Amino acid sequence: MSKAQVAFILGAGFSTYAGLPLVSDFTEQMLQPSSEEHPDNDVIIQYLRKFIHDAFDHSINAKAKYWPELEDVFTCIDLSANTGHNLGAEYNSATLRTVRRALIVRMTSMLWEKYERAREQRNVKWKQLERFIKLVDLDRTVFISMNWDTVLEAQLEKIDKLRPRFTYTSDAIAVNFPESGKRIELQDGSGRTVRLIKMHGSINWLYCDNCRHLFWVPSRQVTKIAGQALSRADWERIDRALGNTAAHRNEKTWGCCRCDARGLGGRIATFSYRKALDFPMFHKSWFEAERELRDAGAWVFIGYSLPAADYEFKYLLKRTQLCRKPPTYMLVSQDAGDSERTYRSYQRFFGRSIKRDENCFVNGITDEVIHRIEKLYAT
Repeated sequence: MSKAQVAFILGAGFSTYAGLPLVSDFTEQMLQPSSEEHPDNDVIIQYLRKFIHDAFDHSINAKAKYWPELEDVFTCIDLSANTGHNLGAEYNSATLRTVRRALIVRMTSMLWEKYERAREQRNVKWKQLERFIKLVDLDRTVFISMNWDTVLEAQLEKIDKLRPRFTYTSDAIAVNFPESGKRIELQDGSGRTVRLIKMHGSINWLYCDNCRHLFWVPSRQVTKIAGQALSRADWERIDRALGNTAAHRNEKTWGCCRCDARGLGGRIATFSYRKALDFPMFHKSWFEAERELRDAGAWVFIGYSLPAADYEFKYLLKRTQLCRKPPTYMLVSQDAGDSERTYRSYQRFFGRSIKRDENCFVNGITDEVIHRIEKLYAT
């Protein structure tokens, strides 16, 4: 495959075009009552509320504005669970892993619910997103996403019935959940290749702990991954904590199409300040991202604010910037009310190549932005 001409670095602001909330709004959206199609989500919400009550001393019915930041929640869970320690007498490492999985399951279902609602409404921002996706020259583009969600995949999958094959990492395997049977199955080999790298994993990834293969499913099937993320032991732990009569949930678990093991699970790096990136698929993603950034003629940042918590990625950007001829920079933000802070963040990090009136656009994906991106492909 030839070198990419344009590298799009996508942050949470990109996904807001498809109706998804920013990370700062995740808690409020997670606590919203779920649809009747997913009644187990309400049980998960109750369980998460109990954990916040027990660990952070807030009312069991506390509103989202009183909850601790999700980064703090995940960091406390991860530092305890990953080292085999308790977080208080009631929460040993096994229980904390259940809490973590419950958080991820609720986030996954919330993100998909928001996407489906936005697709029905098709507002102005949704149409801007569609216009952007259609102008991209996939043969000369690499997408580097800091997000877990599958907004980009879903948009590409529906354009002219395109059946894209996302690279993710060089050996990620495309699979489907079949209508019947007990094993995931390989997708057919057709489809156009799209270079997409997920720096923190993706909600449509499955990883086999036995044979160590990484799989991915089409975006429309992400709820099936969430549906099997909580094991029977997890549900028993949740029901016991809430005093519920145990229900027979999650009878469906899928086997690996390579080794038939029942060890499939999702793989994402949570919002923790110490992200768990020490897994083979993350190593490959980061190596490939560095290679693509080294070769791309233009770096286009959309909806990404260079947060301090992403210090590993900022270091990757800096060392890649300094080992090559400077790329063409372009910053697209929709934070017009705080444009000075956005500009200063980039200008301080990348230097004088970031120019407020030349390559910084703080009103989102406008006609001017579309025109500038078209010019990048023409150069």
